Amino acid sequence: MSFSGKKFRSRREQLAYEASIAGRYQKNMNRNPFLWFGLPFCSLIVLGSFWLSEFTAVRYDQQDKKVQELQEEDVVKMRSNKREFDIKEEYYRLQGLGEQDWEPKRIPRFKGESENVW
Repeated sequence: MSFSGKKFRSRREQLAYEASIAGRYQKNMNRNPFLWFGLPFCSLIVLGSFWLSEFTAVRYDQQDKKVQELQEEDVVKMRSNKREFDIKEEYYRLQGLGEQDWEPKRIPRFKGESENVW
């Protein structure tokens, strides 16, 4: 047996409830649920997205202020301070071959430890 979710009201309480704003809203919502619940909900979502777009616009405006256009003088300075490019030098630099000033050294083993030669 299941219990219904309706609250029991006497005849006088029911008439008072139906005359109140909540009662009239409940009656209208039972007749047209989309018009009284769905439409206001969807419009709230749409209006909220427009309202929040102002906040995101402020965020992107602040980021745009950080990025500035280069003046011609700055571009000339950047070109004059450029490093010479040599493909072989870059290859060895990327391989890390120029930084090898060490020798491989064998670590001493404990007594009875295997050499781990595969």
